Amino acid sequence: MTTFRVSPFQRGVSLIELMVALIIGLFLIFGAVTIYQQSRTTFRTTEAVARLQEVARLAFDVLESDVRMASYWGLNNRAEFIVNRGFPGLSTPSPFSTGQAAIISACGTVTNSNWAINLDQYIGGTNGGFGLAAGCGAFQGAATSGDMLVVRRAADAQPAQLDGNRIYLQTSRIQGTLFVPVAGGGCDTPMLPTDPDCIPAAYAPPASQSRQLVVHAYYVSTRSTFRNDVPSLRRKSLGNINASSAADAFTDEEIVPGVEDMQVRFGVDTNGDTNVDQYVDPGAVPGGAAVMSATIWLRIRSEERDFSHVDGTTYSYAGVTTAAPNDNYRRIVVSKTIMLRNTRV
Repeated sequence: MTTFRVSPFQRGVSLIELMVALIIGLFLIFGAVTIYQQSRTTFRTTEAVARLQEVARLAFDVLESDVRMASYWGLNNRAEFIVNRGFPGLSTPSPFSTGQAAIISACGTVTNSNWAINLDQYIGGTNGGFGLAAGCGAFQGAATSGDMLVVRRAADAQPAQLDGNRIYLQTSRIQGTLFVPVAGGGCDTPMLPTDPDCIPAAYAPPASQSRQLVVHAYYVSTRSTFRNDVPSLRRKSLGNINASSAADAFTDEEIVPGVEDMQVRFGVDTNGDTNVDQYVDPGAVPGGAAVMSATIWLRIRSEERDFSHVDGTTYSYAGVTTAAPNDNYRRIVVSKTIMLRNTRV
């Protein structure tokens, strides 16, 4: 027969052992919570920076493709061989009506008339300001003091049919002209670029091509389309040449929100060897020099505040210094040098 001895006392952990276990447990919990918080902060920071870089990539995708095509005129590669182009301070060429001439010059000043068809200035802009006349005002009148970039060129592709409200370039291998198509006199609707009656005389297809004239002016606004507290990169584009006002003729579209500043400098060739000899601000290109490249700086700002972050950085680039904002927005500065494909000297 087996017998069992019952202890008179049932033992457990002591109070000291319990307290030690609790303290160790608290340390482990504190460490786990700390690691979680640090990981979450790192994730938020990484996500915010990735978002800023995404905005920069999108902005440069638009800017780079446009700037590279500056001075592209279709089959002809020399602006001086294109008739009916305009010159600052002179009358608008006669093929354009009085109303069309007003639209063409609406964005320029008195000394910068023929702004839209000044093909000799295939790339330009203004340094430290919006730079266009009141009739071509910024979005909600809220432009920053950053630079403006203007690109003039022909459209990438030929149109399926012509629009009587647009300016076109008709170019051959040896010459070119600007024109606005008009129905009638043998030109039936829809107006086709292959119809000799719808294009300027002496430009028989297929020895010539029709391409729409593209005029873009990029600037930074302190507001975006959906939020007044978010800056944005915007673009004004030449549209309806027969509109009653510049406000109707030039569209204003948002490229991407979050761009707080844009600075531009042009690399110019001053001696005709096709190499960049110096970099200048917009509006300071020496006479007779050809713009070979454009360097663009963008300062990107987050759309939302991050109260765990204070931006105390003094930003200095493109010869401009901006005092530290000391706010809770995250920012990055990105730059890119873009070579022009169609520059001729």
